[in-house]
Amino acid sequence: MGDLSVTTEVVSEPVQAIFPRVLGPSFDDLPEVVRATHQTSDLSRWQGQASVRRGRSLWSRFLGWVFGFPAQAAHIDVEVVKTVSGDSEHWHRRFGGRLFHSVLTRTPAGMTERFGPFTFLLGLRVSEGALHFPVRSARLGPLPLPRWLLPVSIAREHERDGRFCFDVKLLTPLTGDLLVHYQGQLAPA
Repeated sequence: MGDLSVTTEVVSEPVQAIFPRVLGPSFDDLPEVVRATHQTSDLSRWQGQASVRRGRSLWSRFLGWVFGFPAQAAHIDVEVVKTVSGDSEHWHRRFGGRLFHSVLTRTPAGMTERFGPFTFLLGLRVSEGALHFPVRSARLGPLPLPRWLLPVSIAREHERDGRFCFDVKLLTPLTGDLLVHYQGQLAPA
């Protein structure tokens, strides 16, 4: 095989998770337990407990069904599995027996989260030691949604007593009714 011109090369590149790349230096202002949940480079699994409150209006129930949000429960087991693919993280959330999925992607505009055909641009920000997830804009497929069709997201991740906590409250577009409110704690599985 001496007549073949073969060369080999080994290249190594540091892997950086998408949240630190989107948030930049403010990522370091988060508590360690919150940073740890967003440093997935391949696959991570988190487990814990939560409570879920669902909106009661017909509009809230319809939208909750469309997005596959979990049913109301005072105490429910939660598992979140994050899988990295390029500039995206696939989040599979299991509340009891109910699974819902979204894809978070780093884009030039920031972080987006896609639920089926809906894509939301998130205004990720760090404030008072917590990570906030407000919705800035949305699309249905390629079509931008008007501001009055956006849900209101009052969502944050924070540390309490050394534990990772999440508190996600979504209000429906148009009426501002409660869509879903889930909150709880997670730890590495």
